[in-house]
Amino acid sequence: MTRVVGRTLIATPCCKTLYATPKYGFANYSAIGYWTDGEKEHSLMPTDGGLRMCQCGAAFLLRDSISLDIDAGDDIPPTSYVESAQLPQIIANTKSPRVEVTARRNYWRDLNDEYRVTYRAYRDNEEALEQAQWYDDYYASLPAWQRPVRRLLKSKPPNNFPRTRRPFSAPPYTPSEEQLENMARLLTLILADTEAPLTIDFLEVAELYREQGLFDEAKDALGRCPEYQQRVTKGVIAGLLDDRSIGPVRFRM
Repeated sequence: MTRVVGRTLIATPCCKTLYATPKYGFANYSAIGYWTDGEKEHSLMPTDGGLRMCQCGAAFLLRDSISLDIDAGDDIPPTSYVESAQLPQIIANTKSPRVEVTARRNYWRDLNDEYRVTYRAYRDNEEALEQAQWYDDYYASLPAWQRPVRRLLKSKPPNNFPRTRRPFSAPPYTPSEEQLENMARLLTLILADTEAPLTIDFLEVAELYREQGLFDEAKDALGRCPEYQQRVTKGVIAGLLDDRSIGPVRFRM
């Protein structure tokens, strides 16, 4: 579990306002579910890239703030998280490419949230159909005189009873012009090494290309990922490229 051991004092890079941020004794980055666009379900750590709002109205990144290396008292307010509705305004107004790339990354994921609702409902239905087929196959394998009783009791098949897996499928993904424009600009910022000294995450680059339907560029980016880097995510994206699928997909590590 993530463990907070206190609060430390920082000053914002814009107007030097003082805020308190958590001091972590241990950070656990695991989550219940993962998406190819980097979204995490029930993550134990924030996934917003440290984007915050200052009282002066400017957005800033926690990694760009000034750490005073002093414990923050109870009178010091915490930093303000950015709401989804604030992202377009931040993107339009910021003069910092570093802030813009983080805001656009968060906006990319936020704009995919509507699709996530459709995706979850679709996958739940697919799993229910597979489950129903498993039960039907089990009942059909029983002697005829047992079937009505087993159905009435809703007897569960034994765990070792073979289960026919339905081929993976997902609902259609049709990104809007706003989504396509945001993804294109985000890619430009990332590939311009805007976040240096952080290294470019070519898994993310591959996913951005894929969601725009630029499969050749996505495959090239995927080939630039180190072999050790996030093998599960890389494998999922590679499979989606083979299927020429463009929608974000949920998976487990």
